[in-house]
Amino acid sequence: MSKKVLFIAPSSYPVNSPEAIVNIKLLELLSNNGYKIDLISKKIKWSNYPSTQSLEDLNVKINRSIVVEVDNKFTLKTLFQHLYVYFLFGTVFKGAHWAYEVIFNNKSFFKNEKYDYVITKDTPSFLIGYYLKKKLGLKWISTWNDPYPPLKYPVPYGGGLDAKMSFYNKGIITIMDFADKHIFPNERLRDYMLNYLNPDKSKTVIIPHLAYEPIIGKKENNGKLRLIHSGNVRSPRDPKIVVQAFAKFIAESGAKDITLDFIGIFDNDLKELIKNVEGNNQINLLPPVEYKKSLELLKEYDVALIIEAPCDEGIFLPTKVGDYMSHNTPIFSISPSIGVLNDLYQKNDVQYFADISDQSMIYNEFKKIYNDYKNGQLKNSSFNHTYGKEYILNLYNTL
Repeated sequence: MSKKVLFIAPSSYPVNSPEAIVNIKLLELLSNNGYKIDLISKKIKWSNYPSTQSLEDLNVKINRSIVVEVDNKFTLKTLFQHLYVYFLFGTVFKGAHWAYEVIFNNKSFFKNEKYDYVITKDTPSFLIGYYLKKKLGLKWISTWNDPYPPLKYPVPYGGGLDAKMSFYNKGIITIMDFADKHIFPNERLRDYMLNYLNPDKSKTVIIPHLAYEPIIGKKENNGKLRLIHSGNVRSPRDPKIVVQAFAKFIAESGAKDITLDFIGIFDNDLKELIKNVEGNNQINLLPPVEYKKSLELLKEYDVALIIEAPCDEGIFLPTKVGDYMSHNTPIFSISPSIGVLNDLYQKNDVQYFADISDQSMIYNEFKKIYNDYKNGQLKNSSFNHTYGKEYILNLYNTL
């Protein structure tokens, strides 16, 4: 099916964040299956994730693309741009001036083009989607991979559903409601956001993050059980309870043939904790690496961890779920007992699980993983077809 799409994704290219990883994989899928895509992305000046790959390196075949840059410092120019956004949309927030830069200084990129629809990904792209629907009559498909606005993030990430909204945040909700279709990665996030969004449920579509189907192969074993956590574990995520449970397991079992590596971004208090726990030579803190390098590293590990913050309900679908599935890596999720990842555990898409608030449960699951490893019974990873290319492409074909 051939469609011409304007794809507005501030976080996509360069690939330097989890959101960018999600979007670049989708761009690869669509651009190699009949979609003619014009891409507008944002140059991120500050990033903890290095990225040097071109779109060609990433197998993304874009018709045309621009990377729009803005100054994030407070200047008369950025003040004017934010004020203009406020008068134009009735709302404003930090970073909204990127929408101004796209609409008024890069309008020639899309002004005379005909598109089947515009897809928006990540803030503040929804402002542009709204503008193009109002001014040009384009069909607008919005994507919400996380709760929005940010103050509506569940506690402890944000203020939760009961967070009081200022007048300009209420303006954001009005704009969000204007989209023709809303894409969510899972039903829990969709249902959470429908507590304050007003579209009919029929205007919503559940499309998980794309995962590449795995190439069947046996992992090499170097005589150790190797565990990895890749990504951000800064507050409000708290890896310390995980480290304490792991250290307790090492102390009580005396196991020397197991390691736990954190690759990514972490707070200094984690470094201090590791210095003072049992088996600290079996816990490693490693710097973040480029996305494709992080995927290559998965081949060296036996089990991959996901650590979430303690919420009443886990509504997030981490990018890492698909990455781990794609590399035949069993998943140990340390997350809220009510939530998306526990749902996946109940379906055997996640192989090991413990509640993020329960240190003894985390300890027991480390013990279980180690015993399974020693007995040659480490649980096999699985691949859910709803994360696969064919399923997701079909969903986009029917938008």
